[in-house]
Amino acid sequence: MSENLTAKQQSVISDIFKELKPKPKTNALEFAKKHGFLSPESSAVTGRFVPFAYQEEPLKAMSDDDIELIVWMKSTRVGYTKLVNFKVAYNIAEDPATILVFQPNDGKAKDWAKDELKPLIRDMPIVGEKIIRTREDDLTMKKSFFGGYISSRGGKAVSNYASATARDVVFDEYDRFPDDVDGEGDPYALGVKRIESYWNGKVIIGSTPRIKDHSKTEAKFNETDKRYRYLPCPHCNHYQILEFPNLIIPQEYREGVKHWKTEDTKLKCIKCEELIDHKNKKQMDSKGRWLQTKEFFCCDNWQKPKDNEHWYYNEDDKEDKKNGEALCIHCDLTAEYNRNGRKKRGYHIWAGYSFQPNTTWVKIAEAFVDALGNVEKMKSFKNTWLGETFEEKTVKLESNDLLEKVEDYDNVPDGAKVVLMTVDTQDDRLEYLITAWYKGETSYNIKAGKIMGDPINQHVWDELLRIHDTPLFEQGGKQLKIYKSFIDMAGHKTDEVKKFVRKNKSKFMMLKGDSREQKENDSRPVALMKKSTVDESIIMWVSTSKAKDIIFERLTLNQNDDGYIHHNATFDEEWFNQITSEKKVFKKNKRGFIEETYIKQRDRNEALDLLVYQLAAVRLLQQQIKGFDLSIKEDS
Repeated sequence: MSENLTAKQQSVISDIFKELKPKPKTNALEFAKKHGFLSPESSAVTGRFVPFAYQEEPLKAMSDDDIELIVWMKSTRVGYTKLVNFKVAYNIAEDPATILVFQPNDGKAKDWAKDELKPLIRDMPIVGEKIIRTREDDLTMKKSFFGGYISSRGGKAVSNYASATARDVVFDEYDRFPDDVDGEGDPYALGVKRIESYWNGKVIIGSTPRIKDHSKTEAKFNETDKRYRYLPCPHCNHYQILEFPNLIIPQEYREGVKHWKTEDTKLKCIKCEELIDHKNKKQMDSKGRWLQTKEFFCCDNWQKPKDNEHWYYNEDDKEDKKNGEALCIHCDLTAEYNRNGRKKRGYHIWAGYSFQPNTTWVKIAEAFVDALGNVEKMKSFKNTWLGETFEEKTVKLESNDLLEKVEDYDNVPDGAKVVLMTVDTQDDRLEYLITAWYKGETSYNIKAGKIMGDPINQHVWDELLRIHDTPLFEQGGKQLKIYKSFIDMAGHKTDEVKKFVRKNKSKFMMLKGDSREQKENDSRPVALMKKSTVDESIIMWVSTSKAKDIIFERLTLNQNDDGYIHHNATFDEEWFNQITSEKKVFKKNKRGFIEETYIKQRDRNEALDLLVYQLAAVRLLQQQIKGFDLSIKEDS
């Protein structure tokens, strides 16, 4: 028959058969290298995608049918979102299958669809040509294509998990998801239900971890083979994990003050102890290896790959799927859970490996030094720069131990930067605390007292005003005045507080404690000045949980440390009983999110409240007064 066809007809038939012939399956990495494009909406550098060496294996794993779970426990700035984007593009153009991408909430899901998915479809023709254009899809966070659809969804409502079947499920910023979604179970379990119809279904999790023992991402990472990126030393070729403690930040003393020379930060090899410049990082990463670190049992022994340093790695075949698996030191076989069934792959990556301009080792050192002495900044540094959980210190304070540390001073120690008074209102009295503040947010509590009487009586307020106006003296004889006093307005005698402050607003300010529990991603400052929507009164809002975190940590410091809270001998046992009257606990709220709060262990806690208000007040002044900065700094 072919003899009767023209050359042109034979050519057409040949082209048809070529299209019908199954294409050899590529992987997500090869696809991204060939077709990947970085769009201007979400990339500082636009154009053709060229993966960093540390991104290659994780991207390839996203399309490996032998892997059922991938967990990226990561810092920011390492390119996880871009890898998810190219996994989505791969599903649309190369290996059609439905994929659900879950974000922490509906707003984040809309943002991803607008800022990531839409430009991806526009800028990668091989993806755009596969999209089926429908009005319904254009109005939602869903795009249909030949062989499936991609849907971006919020992860807080159980309805977003229901009635959907997919081969792949992705969770972005998994630690921000609730532990229990509307009482129906954890997000991972709900996600697995979506893929159970597929033999090769996959769940991909990526997130910055948050609080130790409460991080969902860390818990899932611990179920995997826990791979870390090993890089060779350029001096001795010893392979090692790039770890923050091995970044050496030089110090020097000038006139007795310690200065950090962050500009000279280098990496110290754990074997030859030679220092390595940041400029060597790219070459080191080009030879890097992802290696399993999870302990395993074989030949009647628990084995630690980090200690044994015995892995399978075929240098001649980078596609060898056994690469990076730990070997038994006795039988030379890979860990048993790698031999049977589908695999669970985990990757830990942090900013030290990144090639973004703001993630050099010098920049990381600067961020670390800036966080020293500030528990909030250090938590952020651990999470967002190191990709590690932050371990909340369990501060156990005993009132007797604090009582033994009282000091012998009556007047204000010399060098005070400001003196403040805080006031707690009760039904039958006012309680106050006068504190002098110094560089490094070191504080000396000068006097605490009570003004007895119902605050509806004018004599109570007259006495408070007299105390505020009474001059204080430094030990050297210098006269001082209380700069500002802050009065609690919530709960007790609110109208009387407002009336008094209006008459004396140059000397007094109202405050209100914000006792809402702290969420893991809480970004509220310790103090914030707001204007009342009712009568335009100025109010200092206090994040009480955050302030208590700082106070409890500072009460454990040594007396010569910046930030230490000093007391003189006028403070008695009852005062210290009240300071130690609360403890921190973690709990789930009604929406399934982990929150932290403080609970009372004793009935009275006015002393603790007064310390909280003092910290908030000095923080507010540092926000409001230009050039007034007492913050703890080791590098001046």
